[in-house]
Amino acid sequence: MAPSADVQSGGADKPCHNCRRRRLRCDRSVPQCSKCAARGIECLGYGQLFLWTGAVASRGKLAGQKSSAALYPDPGPPPRRRRRDRHVSAAAPSEADSSETTETTAAGDPDADADADAASVVSSHADDAFVAGGDTQLACVTSPTPPEYEYETETLSQSLTQTLTQNSTPWVLVDPIFQDMRYSQRQYLAYFSSRLCRDFVAYDIPEHNPFRNLLPLTRAHPLLRQVIIAASATHMYNRARPWLGPDSLDRGDGPRHLLVDALIAKQKVLRMMSSALQSINSIDGDVLLASVLFLINVELIESGKQNWKAHLDGAGRIMSLLPVSSVDESLRNYLMSDCFVYYILESTFRPSATDSRSFFHSCQGLPIFEKTANSYYCCPPELLDILLTAARLSSTVTDEVVSPDMVTTAGATFFTRAQNIDVIAWAREVETLPSEYSDPVLSRFRVASAHRLGTCLYILHAIPSLDQVFGEEMADSLLEELHQTLISIPEDDANFKATAWTTFIFGASVKTPEMKEWVIDRIKRLMLESPWGFLYAARDALHMLWGLQAEGKRNKSWVQSLRELDLDFLVV
Repeated sequence: MAPSADVQSGGADKPCHNCRRRRLRCDRSVPQCSKCAARGIECLGYGQLFLWTGAVASRGKLAGQKSSAALYPDPGPPPRRRRRDRHVSAAAPSEADSSETTETTAAGDPDADADADAASVVSSHADDAFVAGGDTQLACVTSPTPPEYEYETETLSQSLTQTLTQNSTPWVLVDPIFQDMRYSQRQYLAYFSSRLCRDFVAYDIPEHNPFRNLLPLTRAHPLLRQVIIAASATHMYNRARPWLGPDSLDRGDGPRHLLVDALIAKQKVLRMMSSALQSINSIDGDVLLASVLFLINVELIESGKQNWKAHLDGAGRIMSLLPVSSVDESLRNYLMSDCFVYYILESTFRPSATDSRSFFHSCQGLPIFEKTANSYYCCPPELLDILLTAARLSSTVTDEVVSPDMVTTAGATFFTRAQNIDVIAWAREVETLPSEYSDPVLSRFRVASAHRLGTCLYILHAIPSLDQVFGEEMADSLLEELHQTLISIPEDDANFKATAWTTFIFGASVKTPEMKEWVIDRIKRLMLESPWGFLYAARDALHMLWGLQAEGKRNKSWVQSLRELDLDFLVV
């Protein structure tokens, strides 16, 4: 290369490349720097450098990265010192963010509240997955996944959803929808897309999970964004909680920053929800319904014992105000379907009669269930309709108009209808699924059979007078058949998560210590698959029922005993 030198003065007009990189004072000797010669290294001179493809950047935002995507190696773990430094430096902004959020909240600016995220979820895991700062809007998606959280960070959009191939660069552009969001917010939304969305459908088929359609709406609707963040952070916190022992059903505390993020996001949602309801005509109805539904989900993920009932009643009122048309009919159907399923399952154990003014009471859910074949609950629509009617019948107060014999006759009719539902025909109504789901028809048949047996068993216990019609042998036979059906559903089945309610029905009906122990073990396996807090509430309710049984205080009908306990819980 020709040196750039001042021949008359005998020196170069700028430092050599080596001295510039090392930030040394160069003597600008020609043809080579004396300092390079003294150090015994080759002087790169003063002219233009020609770099080979695959060269490593020495500084800047891409320091340490190669310029060629084809030659880009898998990133290794960062040096221990840098990881420790990042942990320390990231902790302080989390506290600053919290104070900033507090000040913003006091100011009462809802848009600023939505954009200010209190504590960063990944403060202590900044090397696990990160987004470059500044105006580059680049995101590295090849970083290793921390085993304690299993982030499985995949996509917010098509640019982030594609898995990297061997010939692609690990640096991808952040979708413009999300580029102005804080990193922690993007992380929670990515977790929602890659992990939490799977809990809301039976089969998580690409482009066929309507709940992912909520993500593009999060930028324009801070209410929706914050409630998704709250649900994701709570779910991540539950997954990160360590078990106290191999045989224990109790868990320790998870990372505090996840819990803090969840609570702050939930607080923002409750504050923004109040103003949204006051101007209900100015907000998208589907967005508002989704926000209320996910508020219910947040309560169910936390414990299943809190304010889910008030949110469910609010969802019913919002559904009654929704316009007929919707931009995304599939999304609305699944939102309404989940609300109806929650209402039906709540009705099975609620202590009081159904409110006749409720939207759920006046509206038929069967047409909606028929449009949501991929619902997480994996249950024939007719069976859900029978379960709701039987639950209402069991709460009927007999008088001169409605006699006990009328209740018994109607209960026997519903029991027979539930027994005769063709679950095989329903199981075959399944679209072509990816090869990762083995034998979906068999899976749907098993889970639907469990729902059918559980519904029949529930009807017998909810209406005790049916013993006079079918005898106790029928309940024992159903109990044994349900046990065998639940055993046939393995943990790796995509619909394993849909057996929580039937497992509770089975557990409330068993009497032997061996069967009770089996139920508790299955509940723990459900917790491992889906870390939703309502499973702990279900376990506690079973222990209370078994305690009453041991003391001889339980009624002949455990459903009536459960209603008398007036436990505010929901098993979904």
